[in-house]
Amino acid sequence: MSTPEPYAGFIDHIEGFLGKVYDAEPPVIEGKNRGFALFFCKTPAEDLVSVVTNGLRFQKITTIMPMELACTVLPEQRAYARALVALTANLVIRMGEAVQLDQVIPAPEPFWDDLDMAGVMIVNHPYIEDGFESVQNAEGRTEMQMLTVVPVTAAEIAYVNERDADALYEIWEEEETDLLDVTRASAV
Repeated sequence: MSTPEPYAGFIDHIEGFLGKVYDAEPPVIEGKNRGFALFFCKTPAEDLVSVVTNGLRFQKITTIMPMELACTVLPEQRAYARALVALTANLVIRMGEAVQLDQVIPAPEPFWDDLDMAGVMIVNHPYIEDGFESVQNAEGRTEMQMLTVVPVTAAEIAYVNERDADALYEIWEEEETDLLDVTRASAV
């Protein structure tokens, strides 16, 4: 009996939750191998685009479980999601440590001059039913985790630092914050 290939269900998993992979960016796009590729997925209705890393799970990173990152945005904001996922993945590789759920990562300076976003928060995907976070093997055991990158404003970062991530989740829910819109205003 042959041993199933590790992570064999990864593409089926992301396509099942995020839509078909319609584009990809190789790991050598910036001239040297950065350690991960990017997949671009689009929902069947083409109303959302997700950017997903492919290769973080093979890097030398201190983590409990191998991981990949995703960011889902409105279709016209694909470039923002690409930048946020690539920056976060590069940080993970440089630091040699995985990001954690509810972790806030402030940027040293705002990402874009015309937007309010000043960092990212690592969350369970806010718009997908349970199951996205755990990629399982053929035997049904979790072999990898999927973490979602959500852009946050400086005020939201300060709010989490003063209180905690759950307090920000409550505000986002109360305000019905559209976390898919990188151009959104701060919820706090």
